[in-house]
Amino acid sequence: MGKVTIEDISRFTGLSRGTVSRALNDRPDISQQTKARVLNACQQLNYVPSHAARSLATGRRYAVAVLVDELRCGYASAFVRGVIARARSERYAVNISELGHEPELTLAHLQTLVSERVDALLLATPIPPDLAHRLAELIGDRPTVSTSALSGIACDVFAPDHVESGRLAARHLLQGMSDGLLYVHETGTEAAAQRQTGFREECAAAGLDAGLVVVEVPPPDGRNVDRLAEVRGRLAGVRAIAASDDFVAVDVMLMCTQAGRIPGRDIAIIGQGNELIGERVWPTLTTTDACGEEIGRRALDVALQRVAKSRLDVPQHTLVPPVLIIRETTRCVG
Repeated sequence: MGKVTIEDISRFTGLSRGTVSRALNDRPDISQQTKARVLNACQQLNYVPSHAARSLATGRRYAVAVLVDELRCGYASAFVRGVIARARSERYAVNISELGHEPELTLAHLQTLVSERVDALLLATPIPPDLAHRLAELIGDRPTVSTSALSGIACDVFAPDHVESGRLAARHLLQGMSDGLLYVHETGTEAAAQRQTGFREECAAAGLDAGLVVVEVPPPDGRNVDRLAEVRGRLAGVRAIAASDDFVAVDVMLMCTQAGRIPGRDIAIIGQGNELIGERVWPTLTTTDACGEEIGRRALDVALQRVAKSRLDVPQHTLVPPVLIIRETTRCVG
């Protein structure tokens, strides 16, 4: 037999072509008994529906667009993995774009994608206010799910709880100690600011003066050759250090090692963000995971529910709690 078609399934089951098509697309107006009958026929005839046939039958594109800041970011790549894993089970194609340093070009590319080829848009990057209105026009009435609130765009939001990440880091380090704690905050991002807020809250709850605990450092730009100078100067008596992200934490690990303080043995160090580098350094870095894969899966789930009109409530804003990942750099805690 040649390639099996919906017409073949229709003849085999005695059902109309429209009924077979609606059963294959899990439409609510088709009974479970009929769906089971159609699926059994598909298995017997080895039928695999084509992407084009599905689109023709339902009016959907069976594709979504995903916009991230930079794929080399651990959170962005985790988010994409989650989307792809969920899309695979729904037989959806995923188009991925980076906002990067050329947002104008990216939006021009997205305009073609969104207008012609996708059912929904997933965003895992902050959108600059001056571009938000253009993005709103581009999206139109297509379901949109973001990992942060967007100005002027009504969409579902699944956001990492960065404040809770800071709290988690503080609680882990405060086990069995009431002093000797330092927090290295790299300025420049909203996520880092929220993580510092959570860390400060937990310190205040433990009776510590957060103002004496936090050290702010600038982002690396080639000119800040010794941006950790203040941290190094305060290292005496410090028993544990938390950093606003894993890259800062790795810099702190190197500084401590050079000062004769071995991470995990003489001093505890924790990062935030669960970047790949944390698994590759030695000792391995304790960190917090923003659960990007889970957020990616949940974001696509909601987007597809909106596409199918099975979810009609107002857009929801959900904070997804992080997870503590304990590794070698905090084995001396407690």
